[in-house]
Amino acid sequence: YKTFTERLKDFPVTVDYLNRFRTAKERRTTLEELENGRVDIVIGTHQLVNKAVKFKDLGLLVVDEEQKFGVAVKDKLKTIKENVDTLTLTATPIPRTLQF
Repeated sequence: YKTFTERLKDFPVTVDYLNRFRTAKERRTTLEELENGRVDIVIGTHQLVNKAVKFKDLGLLVVDEEQKFGVAVKDKLKTIKENVDTLTLTATPIPRTLQF
């Protein structure tokens, strides 16, 4: 989040994040802004596949370390990936190379 915010500070984009360290009020605000399209880039943990998360117009999904997710999260990601451009990253060199 900090890196994205710093690198994109000169561009007209809004960056936010979701994780377990945010308060309920902060999460609620971020979710509302995502649904209304006021957040351009959201960075987060498995909370991004929660039922409460609704994207106004998701254009790109970047998944890092997908092998660490459980079955339920992977199933949710599959439904999201159907209509969205997706980039999947992994720390394993061969699968990462093949994915590119």
